[in-house]
Amino acid sequence: MMDAKSDLRVPLYFWVVGGVALLWNIMGCGIFFNEMFNQEAAMESFTEAQKEWVRTTPSWVYVIFGLSVATGLAACVGLLLRKNWALPLFVASFLFVLIQMGYTMLVAGGLQVMGPAGAVIPIVVVILALAWVVSTLKFRNADWWSGH
Repeated sequence: MMDAKSDLRVPLYFWVVGGVALLWNIMGCGIFFNEMFNQEAAMESFTEAQKEWVRTTPSWVYVIFGLSVATGLAACVGLLLRKNWALPLFVASFLFVLIQMGYTMLVAGGLQVMGPAGAVIPIVVVILALAWVVSTLKFRNADWWSGH
């Protein structure tokens, strides 16, 4: 026997948001692994000052980066499965993003070293991390959300 919620049709926009969030977080995981295992090659086009800035990034920032993409990816799986645990994972990912981007761009001087153009991606990352939280909050209130 099916419950009433499983009979309700899930709107297309849910699948679009969930799919985009999943792809975005998969890309984030790829960038994380590239920075962990292929950092020098990734910095070929950087100036010497930019390379030095990246090389002096504390290891705890990479731990936070890894946590942000891991929780974000897990949250996407939860979102697409329509599980309540997706929300706390998206919130954790958002907080990790704020810590990482706040430190690297503001405290560690990333804006000065990378220039204003270097702020574009961090701003987009923060906005999207917040968008996944807000979207999940909205989805959780829908009739078709399964929860559990």
